[in-house]
Amino acid sequence: MTSVVLIDCENLSSPAQRQTVRRWRDFGRIELFGRDLLVEPWRRALVKAGLTANAEVLVPDDAPPQAADQIMAARIRQLTERAPRPGFIVIASNDKGFDADIALARAEGVAAERQGDPSHPQLLRLVAEELASDGWAPVAGVGDHLARRFGLRLGGRVEALARAAGMELARRPGGLWLRV
Repeated sequence: MTSVVLIDCENLSSPAQRQTVRRWRDFGRIELFGRDLLVEPWRRALVKAGLTANAEVLVPDDAPPQAADQIMAARIRQLTERAPRPGFIVIASNDKGFDADIALARAEGVAAERQGDPSHPQLLRLVAEELASDGWAPVAGVGDHLARRFGLRLGGRVEALARAAGMELARRPGGLWLRV
């Protein structure tokens, strides 16, 4: 079964939020929703990550503020009512209004969740996975990427963040390393 992510481009519109697009790299479908001006940066972020959107639903500029949200909610119902159903649906949004739609999908037997802004441990894991070779990533490199891309400084918190992210921290030649 495939996994589907529906991205609320109007709710997740900052450059830092688009930097997290790689978390959906293994999904079978990526769908973008919103006004063209807010969808376009997501298109570029996907291309930069070597991904593409399988579908885009553009709402007119003069549409009501919740137009894209209503279309996304209808899409969730469509995905859960038609065969073959996805194995997993992610609503990429900080909008808690989608929680009812997620509950509906789960009631239909489809795993679903809302993923908004990642926590600091989730960002640590995301960047470490991007930089890892042989399952290990240098903390210095991860810290540099976190600071440049997300404005997040480790500041002595790497051990606690690694533990919260379910990663191992080890002292190896060349400094501290994270095992992903």
